[in-house]
Amino acid sequence: MERSLLIIGGRLLPKGGNGMKIRHPLFVGLVAAFTLSLAIVAASAMAAETPFKGTVSAVETGTVVPPLRFLDREGTGNATHLGKYTEHITMVINLVTMASTGTATFTAANGDDLLATVAGQATRTSPTTLSIVEVYTITGGTGRFADATGSFTLESTVDQTTGASSGAFSGTIDH
Repeated sequence: MERSLLIIGGRLLPKGGNGMKIRHPLFVGLVAAFTLSLAIVAASAMAAETPFKGTVSAVETGTVVPPLRFLDREGTGNATHLGKYTEHITMVINLVTMASTGTATFTAANGDDLLATVAGQATRTSPTTLSIVEVYTITGGTGRFADATGSFTLESTVDQTTGASSGAFSGTIDH
């Protein structure tokens, strides 16, 4: 009779098994249930983060105290999860680097607020026009947005002679 051997972990074992017996089938069942639970939680966490996109038209006003500009932006738009909304954004812009930071409030038609922090960078595209990229980090809100998280990026342009700006954003939201 020919015997085949299998080397596992530096030990020679007979072919056909490692000689271990499952002595506690309840333990195996618990491990399987735990593994399934983790998979369900991971799937639901991934499913909760959904696409968030929209458009905005706004008017920017502000004051300059060199080297800073203190900006107020009031606008309207349409977005997934918000529907028609209004926005109010305050920012501080470094006029030398054209980098900015601030806070944003987006108010849905039903009055629920979505809150975010924002960091942006402008690039001059003509003597009176800027191309702007802003990254928003959602920090919560009111109503259905009370525990909201996520982030999105707004790409916009602003005409510095009129203060008119418009753009589109996309990202994800979990609420």
